[in-house]
Amino acid sequence: MARREVIRKKSKVIRKTKNETWLVNNKYLGDEPVLNDNYTQSEYSNALTWYHYMCSKDDAREYLETYLKNSNRAADAKKIKSVPDVWIPKTAAWVARIISRGGKVPQKPRDFLQKSLENIFSNIEEHTKVSPTDNPTVSIQQRMKKKADEILGEIENIVDERANTPDFSLYEWLKRKEIPTVYAEMIPQRYTAWLQELLDAISGVDKQLVEAYASVPKKKMEYDIVFFNMLIEDAERYADTSKKIRKPRKPRTISVEKKLSNLKYQKEDNTFKIASVSPEKIIGCNELWTFNTKYKTLTVLRALDRGGLQIKGTSIINYNENTSITKRTGRKSEYFIDRVLKGGKIVLKKLMDEMDKQSPLAYRINENTILLKVV
Repeated sequence: MARREVIRKKSKVIRKTKNETWLVNNKYLGDEPVLNDNYTQSEYSNALTWYHYMCSKDDAREYLETYLKNSNRAADAKKIKSVPDVWIPKTAAWVARIISRGGKVPQKPRDFLQKSLENIFSNIEEHTKVSPTDNPTVSIQQRMKKKADEILGEIENIVDERANTPDFSLYEWLKRKEIPTVYAEMIPQRYTAWLQELLDAISGVDKQLVEAYASVPKKKMEYDIVFFNMLIEDAERYADTSKKIRKPRKPRTISVEKKLSNLKYQKEDNTFKIASVSPEKIIGCNELWTFNTKYKTLTVLRALDRGGLQIKGTSIINYNENTSITKRTGRKSEYFIDRVLKGGKIVLKKLMDEMDKQSPLAYRINENTILLKVV
């Protein structure tokens, strides 16, 4: 988790009703600003700050409706009433409010307002455009985007009411709602820039931000810094914790045919008059006895645990290296082969002790290997 500036401990904030909160804000920020013809950039920034702290999303929606009605776009104004809260661009709504009250806004904010409205109507069109003959299939990306909008929209409502929820814990909120990790990771991306803006303003690093936040009480900025820092850290901690406790994915079951597809072995040998058992019997067995007809070596592979022996490619795996062994049979090959095929567990347990010449363990199966016996 990335380290941030040390922030003073959050002081206890007395819970207030929305009306009381508005009155407190109004005491420090004053009445709704009116921008005259010759207003400065500082006055414009302070106006946006006033709307940001004094107005809600419902206000923003109403401002956009009024602007569209004044622009002879009654049909579009009606559409704004039914869109989700998360689609409402608040900064664009503040610009619309200033214009509706007669303020002469520069061209750049006007372009921003028009672009924001275009995005809203584009989203409306995308969500309502369904051909009657088509089967409307929603992609995974669309479902994820919709879910992310819903979650971030709920958090936006909490952010708007932050002055009334001093004891709110985003970590507990995410945990209670069992929010998937992928959505929790989106939260820091959304609020890090806002937090940094407040930090730069209160520390005096950015003169423009200092000027823009000049009318905001220092205590309110400090409270917001603590709040946004909590949001980001709680989201990161929740995402990190969720990854650690997430259940590991079960390994995909591999079919027997797939396991045996690369296994090459000698099916029979006329010299010693022996044939291999079915390789399917190896999977899960306790012991496998093999005989190499080229080098005349006898091998026993004993399972490491209850899972038994397994096959991977051309190799036998999950064998015990301490109890598995390969030895040369020399001139007594037929004798030892016969003992393996006819002997019981007691005979097989002591059989390798009768041979002296040890060879490297032959855990790989090849075209010269006869699968003598499976126990």
